[in-house]
Amino acid sequence: MSDARPQGLSGVGIGAGTPGASAYPARPFVPISLHALVALVVAENLVLRGFVDMCVAVCALLFCAAVPLAVCVVARLARGRWEAGLLAALACVLVSGLVGCLVSGVVLARVDAAGEALASTPVSALGLTVTGDASETSTDWLSEAEATLPDGSRASVWLSGSEHLEFGERVEGVGRFSPNADDDWGRSSRARGISGRIRLVRVTDRGTRPGPLDALMAMRRWVVGRIGPEGSEARALMAGVIASDRTELKAQGTEDAFAATGLSHLVAVSGSHLVVVGAGLEALLLALGAGPRVRALGVLGISGAYVVFCACPTSAVRSWVMLAASLAGRLFGRRAHAPSGMALTGLAMCLVDPTCACDLGFQLSALSVCALALFSSHAEATLSLLEPRLNPRLHGRAARVWARARRAWAATRSTLAASLVCQVATMPACAATFGSVSLVAPFANVVVGPIFAPVVSLGALGCAFGWVPFVGDAMLLAVEALCAVAVGITRLLATVPYARVPVALNVAWELAPLALASLLLLAWPTPPRGALLAGAGLSVALAASAVVGVFALVPARVVVLDVGQGDAILVRDGPRSVLVDTGPDASVASALARQRTLSLDAVVITHLHDDHYGGLDDLVGLVRVGTVLVAEGVSDALPPELEETVRALTGGPPRELSAGDRIVVGGFGLTSLWPTEPVDGSENEHSLCLLVEYGRAVAGRAESGAGLRALLTGDAEGEVMRDVAPRAGDVDVLKVGHHGSAVSIFAEEAAELDPEVSVASAGEGNSYGHPRPECVEVLEGAGSWFLCTKDVGDVTLEPAASGVRVRL
Repeated sequence: MSDARPQGLSGVGIGAGTPGASAYPARPFVPISLHALVALVVAENLVLRGFVDMCVAVCALLFCAAVPLAVCVVARLARGRWEAGLLAALACVLVSGLVGCLVSGVVLARVDAAGEALASTPVSALGLTVTGDASETSTDWLSEAEATLPDGSRASVWLSGSEHLEFGERVEGVGRFSPNADDDWGRSSRARGISGRIRLVRVTDRGTRPGPLDALMAMRRWVVGRIGPEGSEARALMAGVIASDRTELKAQGTEDAFAATGLSHLVAVSGSHLVVVGAGLEALLLALGAGPRVRALGVLGISGAYVVFCACPTSAVRSWVMLAASLAGRLFGRRAHAPSGMALTGLAMCLVDPTCACDLGFQLSALSVCALALFSSHAEATLSLLEPRLNPRLHGRAARVWARARRAWAATRSTLAASLVCQVATMPACAATFGSVSLVAPFANVVVGPIFAPVVSLGALGCAFGWVPFVGDAMLLAVEALCAVAVGITRLLATVPYARVPVALNVAWELAPLALASLLLLAWPTPPRGALLAGAGLSVALAASAVVGVFALVPARVVVLDVGQGDAILVRDGPRSVLVDTGPDASVASALARQRTLSLDAVVITHLHDDHYGGLDDLVGLVRVGTVLVAEGVSDALPPELEETVRALTGGPPRELSAGDRIVVGGFGLTSLWPTEPVDGSENEHSLCLLVEYGRAVAGRAESGAGLRALLTGDAEGEVMRDVAPRAGDVDVLKVGHHGSAVSIFAEEAAELDPEVSVASAGEGNSYGHPRPECVEVLEGAGSWFLCTKDVGDVTLEPAASGVRVRL
């Protein structure tokens, strides 16, 4: 191979379909600064997220440094020369890691000190400045803000309240400060440099100071008002893309469709938007005869104002800093090298603000830029070699049409390769954060992605020239038409079966792209076309076998899922399954991913308490659901938002179960024992109680010898259990009612049920003290093995020839 480093693919080798390894580009150059950035980001994440203590991390890095340094010394003694490149790389990595640990420790100390100061200061004495757009939750509005204490020190906080506060507003009020709790949200907030939450009970003063920022925000409000995002989904998308106002996108559910298809990055104002805006500005300045420096400064200034106009979203600020770095390099005559520029910019950003390293947007941007620069040409070459070899003998007009088609496909192939590279690079981080993966994302990006460049450019021009009669309106109408097309395609792709699937990955998987990239760079495989085709076929076969084995050939089981302070029980036999209750929140989606469940024949809601149905809306677009079942009479009492969620999941209203009704799921039969008359689902005693039977208790399955009888009780307690226990009789498993409250079951009912295993579902550190000692004492006194999800996680119960098999 030649020493030259080609920047792209050879048009002759790829375009003509020449097989073999010669079609591949040379191995790209990886700068030392990129290694240093990786070490810095990893170290800051470890410390800020609380995985390791700062002192422990520093000692570990110093210890790890001894081995490679010893190797270098041995090499010096054996060969008489220093391994200069290796030493330089090691030094940069170690220094970056050590610095990352130290600055992260300083940040955490400041965050904790600010939290203590805020806890001892009345909220009414604080000056609050909103530093981001507010998002609407189920109960109030939530935004990020900067709190100024009486001594002049500042701290970042979450600000919540009933009033919608806009970016840049300065607020005073009465409320209460709560420090970060020791949970996932609290640890995540602390890693971002946020000291806690201020809940505003009453706003006493709000306003803005006259200045450039206030003028930009007034212009933004005018633009959003002119668009009218409440008018349609297309207009809501316009407001999100042009002005970064996604309030109506969320309210109309359009943002969920973009998330399901892997297109969320197109909605958020980020690097791609700045590229479009910057290119348009540079073209305009070039037409006006501006020199290189004037063009660079003009693009930098106007694009910076655009970022502020969009309320300074983190992704846009970060992209603007990277744009500034690239423009500075051009001013000084430096040749652009994307990984080097990104690495140097990332190092500066993470050193100035270490919490940036924990920001998902920063991680995704860094991974995407580096992956595109290092691997997109290799991916495009691989796709080219996998294409069928078609060389028809055409002449005249037919030949010209064929040539245009090949050029169009080459452009599409390039876009597809870039999309695939970005998806592979960012998928572990997204999956670990959101608990799902979009399978249609590569195709969606190829189809919908090109629409957004004209949307951004025409939208910006339409807003800038809105004062010109007809011109601005015509541009905005064109943008609305394009947005309508984008929304329509996205909605269609979101309905594709398994467009998005749940996955269960922890944060350790975020290092997977780094390991994969290292292997690829070391090996830089250049296999011939035959080997690629054989490998692709084998991969498809293995993937199909894995899907069948992992998702379909699952043995019969009942799993009490760990969803915190709530209930969720999965009854499954192979591909058939039913979920009884959905827990309080999105944790049910992660639980289903752990159990490799992609579809549900039915979801049963035992009663209308939010810790039993709160996670239902998180299943929309993620898990296929056949029907939703409730107790007799409950369908007329459903809250409007729950009824809307049920229709979004199943396309229709819920079905009702009466006492004695039976549903069959694979080899399981579920019989409703309670309630015996219509209820409205508002009370614990309205809970559906289901007797689950398998094997020896179900006709036609006795030959297997394995069986299981389980009683699922929702929040039913003592008085209801007196009626239910005789109906159920002897059971192998009891799902303890009401999370194991003091009166969930009495000794007489426990003796009548005689469960071998009793399982309570409760959250760690819950304020109710569930499960209560009285409940545990009664059940253990009846000879039952008592388990709780807060202690052991998911509890899997499988039919056995005698009794029940328990897996923890």
